[in-house]
Amino acid sequence: MRMLKLCLLATTALALAATPAFAADFSKDHIDVIVKATTSQYWATVFDGANAAAQKLGVSISTLGAPAETDVGKEVSIMENSIQTKPTAIVIAATNAQALAQPIAAATDAGIPVIVIDSNANTDKYVTFLATNNVSAGEKAADELARCVKARTGKDEGDVAYMTALAGAQSLNDRDKGFVDGLKKYPNLKIVAHRVGNNDPGRALSDAEDILTSHPKLVGLFADNELEGDGAGRAIQEKSLGSKMCAVAFDTSDQEIAFVRDGNLDGLIVQNPYMMGYAGIWYALAAANGAVLPHTVDSGVHVVTKENIDSPQMAGLLNPKKYQISPYLGG
Repeated sequence: MRMLKLCLLATTALALAATPAFAADFSKDHIDVIVKATTSQYWATVFDGANAAAQKLGVSISTLGAPAETDVGKEVSIMENSIQTKPTAIVIAATNAQALAQPIAAATDAGIPVIVIDSNANTDKYVTFLATNNVSAGEKAADELARCVKARTGKDEGDVAYMTALAGAQSLNDRDKGFVDGLKKYPNLKIVAHRVGNNDPGRALSDAEDILTSHPKLVGLFADNELEGDGAGRAIQEKSLGSKMCAVAFDTSDQEIAFVRDGNLDGLIVQNPYMMGYAGIWYALAAANGAVLPHTVDSGVHVVTKENIDSPQMAGLLNPKKYQISPYLGG
């Protein structure tokens, strides 16, 4: 896996930066990890990875974030406060590309290495952007939805809708772009509805219910994050439509996984949040010790369906307690 190779290359760079490498002591270093929301299972998995790396390295970290992804101002404030404390480095996921651009640039200007994960900001003043290629992931969602519709109906045609969690988040913009562009390969699948929520579980459910009620001939639904996926799956379950239509969502909440198992979601586009957190800490400390790192790193994406959900290859992606870091021996 390219992501893992690059993570371990960063490990090598970090070791070489220490003098001597075997005597490296990072106990006085401190890294702030700032995510979009502390109440989300996805971001909890990022924290799991970051904490595992911190324990491995012997470095202290703070896990920070607003209660909800809608509180952009809170994340800006957290970032500004972090800069004032002068940590060794900062790892951050930007809730809003425009609002976080200046704080990220300010940290870099202050001499604090910044590793951006998951969602970027409108600035190039950071060390590394470590994330899913969301355009490609959105295209995979379109392909999976089309595959499911054809398998279920015999043809890839009919009405399709999609749900966006939040306006202004670059990762979501890219996913939706990839999905819409990806559907162009299937000209008989027509987008008839689009809802933009407020990253709120109740709103996600009501949006999904409205789409399903307003478009009774719908054959496919795409939800572009965890909360939207939970809402879509629940609405489909309540209306007993799991066997009559296809739905694909992002991420791996417990609810989403259950919906795949019982047929109310047909596929999950799975990122690697554990590795974003784990590699984010390694990269941050490596950068602080003078390592030159790639400006962009693709953390990978996978498609989970009922057929492969219990496979060993998906275990760590679906359950962070089962995540295993394997050594990179070259190649």
